[in-house]
Amino acid sequence: MKQLIGRTLASVLLIVMSVAGWAHGQVTTWLIKVNIPFEFNVGDKTFPAGDYSLVQPLQHFLVLRDSRGQNVATVFTSGIDSPTAPVSSKLRFESVGGQHILAEVWQQQDPSGQRLYPSKARINFAKRRTTEARETAEGSQP
Repeated sequence: MKQLIGRTLASVLLIVMSVAGWAHGQVTTWLIKVNIPFEFNVGDKTFPAGDYSLVQPLQHFLVLRDSRGQNVATVFTSGIDSPTAPVSSKLRFESVGGQHILAEVWQQQDPSGQRLYPSKARINFAKRRTTEARETAEGSQP
């Protein structure tokens, strides 16, 4: 009987420890609503100006939703830190070849942000631009 009780307690303890570890690893889902006044890119997709929301359902994963709440893009991210937390939520865009590309997302009062992994098209554009710049610089010499 004592052996049965010991096994039962050990099993319950194992389950409690597993659930505690699982709960600790979960990310608090957050939502940022924003009006973006210009055409922009997320990943390899281009979106018109308008109302959008960003949701982080999992760590290092963002979902872009349109004004109707429909998922229109998903991207992987990496964590970045700032010495100070932003007072309000912020999106940071990079301009590449005349396009506005969503690069970072910062949640209000959180010194940890999310940096979007660059798309293959953006990487290829950057490589091509570097080659063009090098050729231009080399070609301008006598």
